[in-house]
Amino acid sequence: MDDKMAELASNVACLGQEGLTSTSIANIGLLKVSRCSDLPPQVHRPVVSLIVQGEKQLTIGPHVLTYRAGHTFTASLDLPMLAKITEADSERPYLAISLAIDTSIVVELTSRMPGSANALPERGFSVDLAGQDLLDTYRRVLNLVGRPEEVPVMAPLLERELVYRLLKGPQGAALKRLATRHRRIARIHDALDLIRQNYTEPFSVEAVANAVGMSASAFHRRFKGATGMTPLQYHKTLRLYEARRLLLTGTITASAAAFAVGYQSVSQFMREYRRLFDTSPMRDAKAQE
Repeated sequence: MDDKMAELASNVACLGQEGLTSTSIANIGLLKVSRCSDLPPQVHRPVVSLIVQGEKQLTIGPHVLTYRAGHTFTASLDLPMLAKITEADSERPYLAISLAIDTSIVVELTSRMPGSANALPERGFSVDLAGQDLLDTYRRVLNLVGRPEEVPVMAPLLERELVYRLLKGPQGAALKRLATRHRRIARIHDALDLIRQNYTEPFSVEAVANAVGMSASAFHRRFKGATGMTPLQYHKTLRLYEARRLLLTGTITASAAAFAVGYQSVSQFMREYRRLFDTSPMRDAKAQE
C-alpha cells in the first residue's frame, strides 16, 4: 500500500495547485496545503475524502476525528465542520482527493448489490481505511485527469467504479444511508434541509420535529445520533459559520454579521462566536482591513 500511496501523492502534487483544485472530472477535487493551518469552516455535502499525504483533524459538534494518509472521511449528510491540517510542510504538503457523491449512482448501485437491506449505522459520517481495490481505482481516476480527451467517455465509468468500491468497503455503511428509503432516515434528511433553508429564523426543535412528522424527543435523539450534534447546535453552527464567512470575505462589522445570520443579541453572538472559533469576530473583521 505504501507504493500506491506514494504514486497517488506524486500525482496529486503534480496536478494540484495550492488550495483546492477542480479537475476535468466534475466530481473530483484535489486539495494541497503546504503548512499546518486551520481551514475555513464549511458545510460538507455528501463526500468522500481520501488523504494521500499528511494528516487532518475534523471537528463535528463534540466529535474530533483525526485521520491520515490511507484513510477516508465519508459524510452522507450535510455536516458543518471545522478542519485543521495537522501534518504538512513545503517539502511534504498535505494532499487529498475529494469525491462529491452523486446520490443517484449510490441508489442505483445499492439496488443491485446483495445485502443492501442490512442494518445501517445511526451516524452519517465515518473515518475508514482505504482498501487496495479502492486505491487502484483512484490511481486510474488521476491518470484520466491528465487525458482530458478521454474524460467524457471514461469519467462516468470510473466514477461508478469508485462509488462501487466505496460501497463494498467499510465506507459503504455510511454511504448506503443516501440510498435508503427508510422513513426514519429520510425524515432526518428533510429536517437538515429545513434547518439549512431557514437558519436565519428563530429555531424551535418542536416546530422542526412536527414538520417532519416526529415527536420532539425522538427527533432530538435521532438527529444527534446521525449528525453528532443536537438540532440546536446544528442550527447555531450554521449561523456562526456563515457569520465567519462574511467577516473573512467581505467588509462587514461584527454586529452587522450577527444580524445578517439571525442573531437578535450581539453580545450573545460574540460569546458563541468566541466559544466556537477561539477568537473574536472583531479580530476576524479587522484581519480583512
